Amino acid sequence: MQRVSRRVTTIAGAGVVALLLAGCGGSDTSTNVSDDKPKAEPAAAATATPLTLDTEPRQVQYTDRDKKAHELTVHPATLELGSADDLEGVRLDEKLRGMVPHYLTVSIANNGSGEVKSAQVINNFRLALADGTAGTPVSFFSGNPLASPGDSPLETCNGTKAPRDLAAGQEATECRVVLLPKDTKPATVSYSDESGVQLWKVEGGDAGSNLLPPDKSVKVQWKGTRDTEVPLTVKPRSVREAGPNALADYKLNARQKAATTYFVTLQYRNNGSDKLYPGMDKAVFLRTASGQTLRPLTLIAIGSRGPKGCESSVPYGMVEPGKSVRQCGVYLVGKGDKPVAVTFSSTADGAEPVTWRVP
Repeated sequence: MQRVSRRVTTIAGAGVVALLLAGCGGSDTSTNVSDDKPKAEPAAAATATPLTLDTEPRQVQYTDRDKKAHELTVHPATLELGSADDLEGVRLDEKLRGMVPHYLTVSIANNGSGEVKSAQVINNFRLALADGTAGTPVSFFSGNPLASPGDSPLETCNGTKAPRDLAAGQEATECRVVLLPKDTKPATVSYSDESGVQLWKVEGGDAGSNLLPPDKSVKVQWKGTRDTEVPLTVKPRSVREAGPNALADYKLNARQKAATTYFVTLQYRNNGSDKLYPGMDKAVFLRTASGQTLRPLTLIAIGSRGPKGCESSVPYGMVEPGKSVRQCGVYLVGKGDKPVAVTFSSTADGAEPVTWRVP
């Protein structure tokens, strides 16, 4: 009986769910017409390159969807760099083509007394670049459960699964396939839940970042309220951690109160000939080491220009041609996480985001 191996393809859609299809096996009835023909050498097995990373176990308190708290020990176990060839035959969404698979194996241990749904915990792990760009996890399922798995890194990773329910005292590992852009290096593995963020450093991941210096001025186009493009000069002024009572005058929920508040200030100069409504603050995002992309917090305070220490110079008026406006945004960063980059995403047609390094 011939061994049946699985090949890989995908179905399109957000989230990237992949399907492992298996062919039908059977005996080989073909014969050689000549016994003295040289036999083809078997193809070399695909391999993955181990990456060096911190694997220190961390204690966390995970709250499940039923609001039950669980004491866990979590950490990354291994991280391997695959090859784009591992995805040969895989139909990916256009934006994911050319990306390289990374095989991240994580470990979780249930230190509590009740069962834990392992998938919910494992989904809290991320792989990110030094600029805060998060990797894209890819999930697989088998189209033919009777097929024998292959031994490629992709299929080996897909076959490493934690049990669905993790009993008290039980420990398990699971491998995740995460896609990152070609010629990039992961910088961190992270785990985040209601108790905060845990970060593990990947060796060599800090090198090769193409972020702009934190004080670099950049000229961009901005689409104003009249749907016309306005030339701007954009320059970061500061990214700073606020005090613990910076938002004491505002109503926050428990998770927001537990986060660390950061004030991010940028300056914009109107280089056009028309007045400009200062709505650029909504286009500023803060990226973190764990791979989070944070939007500015909406704070309602009638008559206020913002929290103390984060006031905007012209929050409601128009910016005259040749004049500048300074705007400050509030961002909530999870406990244990840290900002690594500021991004300005222009509304102009075809404009690329501009990203600066956080000092």
